[in-house]
Amino acid sequence: MVEIQNPVPSGTRGEAAKHVFFMGAAQAWRVAAGFAFTVITARLLAPSDFGLIAMAATVTALVTMIQDLGTTQAVIQRDKISQGQLNSLFWIATCIACLLAMLLAVCAPAIARFFHEPRLKDLTIAFAAPIIAGGVQAIPFALLNRHMRFAELALIDALAMAASLVVGIWLAWQFASYWALYAAACASALVTLVGCWIRSGFRPGKPDLGPETRAMIGFGSGVSGFNLANYLSRNADKLLIGKFFGDTALGFYDRAYRLLLFPLSQIHAPIGRVMIPMLSRLLPDPQRYKRAYMECVSILLLGTQPAILFATIYSEDVFRILLGERWLSSAPIFAWLGIAGLQQVMTSTIGWLYISQGRGGGFFQIGLFGAVTTVAAFVGGLHWGPVGVAAAYTISDYLVRLPVIWAATGRAGPVTTRDLYIMALPHALATVVAAAVLVTLKPLIKTPDILACGCLVSASYAVYVTFLLLFPEKRAYLFQNAEFIRARFAR
Repeated sequence: MVEIQNPVPSGTRGEAAKHVFFMGAAQAWRVAAGFAFTVITARLLAPSDFGLIAMAATVTALVTMIQDLGTTQAVIQRDKISQGQLNSLFWIATCIACLLAMLLAVCAPAIARFFHEPRLKDLTIAFAAPIIAGGVQAIPFALLNRHMRFAELALIDALAMAASLVVGIWLAWQFASYWALYAAACASALVTLVGCWIRSGFRPGKPDLGPETRAMIGFGSGVSGFNLANYLSRNADKLLIGKFFGDTALGFYDRAYRLLLFPLSQIHAPIGRVMIPMLSRLLPDPQRYKRAYMECVSILLLGTQPAILFATIYSEDVFRILLGERWLSSAPIFAWLGIAGLQQVMTSTIGWLYISQGRGGGFFQIGLFGAVTTVAAFVGGLHWGPVGVAAAYTISDYLVRLPVIWAATGRAGPVTTRDLYIMALPHALATVVAAAVLVTLKPLIKTPDILACGCLVSASYAVYVTFLLLFPEKRAYLFQNAEFIRARFAR
């Protein structure tokens, strides 16, 4: 049987930066469009509309996490794979997605009763359609990632975001209904499905359920186990707030969560698509593996932490300018979540190490640990409302989850726990110094406008980068990647 082998990355230091830069350039449109969608729809729709969608999304996210049994990551991580094995994984992913969609539709009335929201029944049933689309596209999407066709993936993402933006904003403007947000999600899913099938060239055939296929399903099950545990940690807060405080409170919480999470996920997701197949191929060369990971994460931290820091310290001004006065209740929630986001920029990349090293079981274990401790924090903070939930989550993130997850990750593989702390320390110190400058400036600029906010963001980056230049390794990363970007633009 013909085997499909992954390409082995060539080159040395610049290969990770090259792929990340290429994906990032195309992804900038998706980030900007998604941010505009969040801001515009927040002005067209009521907080309760977002709360209702958040209730439905909380439930459907569970299905999304397990709908393909981790087949996508199994295809990407595998060194060699046959057409028959791909066929098997496709039919498995498709059948599971259809079964889960049917189960979601059957459970819709019970979900509506749980939240005491009758409108949720039809909305939950409607979300079965994008779930089926996700299962059908799993293998074509995985093949594009496996063969590192990142330009095509970036283009598909950009087109999907454009469709979501146009459909969602137009319907929100015309009807001022939460169905506009649902239609936006469906538009994105449809464009992604069609794009992946056209560009991948995959056509399913006869399955091959041999030992190798079963091994991939076992690895994928570990990834799905992590995704399921991660679902609990990412959505239990919304379940609890929606149940005990209602859709309006959940709407405020969800906007704060989305305004922080969306830009981070739109940066992290495409970079992860580059790094997981690349690290999988570099695993036989531990030094190249470690350098590629540490260089990429360092640049990721530099690109995101100063902006998160500004938005956290000036959260009320950010919400007042972007979403309007009626959304100011989201500001303290965002501030707490922003503090957690400063370290999650790095911790969220831990999955690249587990998946590229084939450590599906360990990945599930840290996911389970994270889920249990996160849900416990949510319950502990529930007495103080949505702000208490966010605060409890952030405090437990630093005191409990971060040290345990980093220790478990560094026990095996080329990147040790010591490497993680050494890599993170300069960035942590740079964050503290930049935070001190922003806090000092805050009493001097009581109600900053857009121009003042731009200056403050620039100051945050300037202080952060200047401090990083004191460290030789970080200085080398900065100069090398700056030269690479200059050469790309010059070309």
